[in-house]
Amino acid sequence: MPVDIAGGTFLEDPALVPKALFLCIEDLTGKRYTAARDHWIARLPSVEEATALELPTGAPVMQVIHVARAEDGSILEVSESVWPADGIMVIDDYDIEQTPVQPDIASEV
Repeated sequence: MPVDIAGGTFLEDPALVPKALFLCIEDLTGKRYTAARDHWIARLPSVEEATALELPTGAPVMQVIHVARAEDGSILEVSESVWPADGIMVIDDYDIEQTPVQPDIASEV
């Protein structure tokens, strides 16, 4: 969380979060979460990650960088996670537009 949101609040005490984190952030900021983007990266682990996760040599990891934003585009949350890749399943579940729609932004591909 940005320090201007979480600094000096109960969020600085990792043992005490009274409800879902996103609800705490919404209460503190008066803003609502409206968009999030998760970056999934398959890669080899650093030496420190391989040691901490007790991975054999050459075993890959999945890194996820999560960024959540409010309606005004401000960032409410950024988190990063790293897991052994053999324990990850990614499921994409989405509707398919039945009529052509002009994209709002250019593709990142």
